[in-house]
Order: sequence, then structure tokens, then C-alpha cells
Amino acid sequence: MSVDTGRKVAEAEPSPAGDENRPAVGEGEGVPTLDLADLIQDDNGEIVLFNDSHLPVLALRTDAAAVSRGEVGAHTTASGEDVSGFSYVSFSNGLTVFFKGTDLIVVDGGDA
Repeated sequence: MSVDTGRKVAEAEPSPAGDENRPAVGEGEGVPTLDLADLIQDDNGEIVLFNDSHLPVLALRTDAAAVSRGEVGAHTTASGEDVSGFSYVSFSNGLTVFFKGTDLIVVDGGDA
């Protein structure tokens, strides 16, 4: 995975407390779930999730460990998507997922 040293990365803010409708981390029942292995990456190992359905929560199942999270500054992916201001999660397998407008829950795919 190439590293863009021009990225300004800030630590993501936690979701507001008190949302009793939000499932606990790792709890995927009733939450739409995607498998990271099924998603198509660009030449830099980047994946962009667009939340056109306005889902408040989305689960992402993977065997790879999340190694960093945050919000990206100015950045355009190899596929030409402007993800400036999007949240991201980078994984131990080199993939990075950009997303906006949803809470992304990473769940262990070991039992999938």
C-alpha cells in the first residue's frame, strides 16, 4: 500500500453516548453487514463506502485487525474519489476503508 505523506490525519471522535438503538461493538444482529473480502479495492488498496441509504450503523466483517482509525484531510483515491473529510479504518492486510455518515463497526470474521 502506498503512503500519501500529504494526508492530514486526526483521531476520530467517539460516537455520542446515550444512543440506545446502537448495537454494542461486535453485535451484528439487525445491522447490515458487509464482508471486507467481498469489497473491491483500488490500486492503492483503498475502498470507499457511500452511505446513500443513510444507514446509522454498518458492520464490516473481516479477519484482518484494524490498525488505525481517524478522519482523513485532503485526499483523492487512485480511483478518483475525493474522500476529504471522510472517516477511515486501516487494516493489517493493507486495506483502508473510507466512509462518511455512518458508524462503522468492525466485527471479527473468524466464525464467518
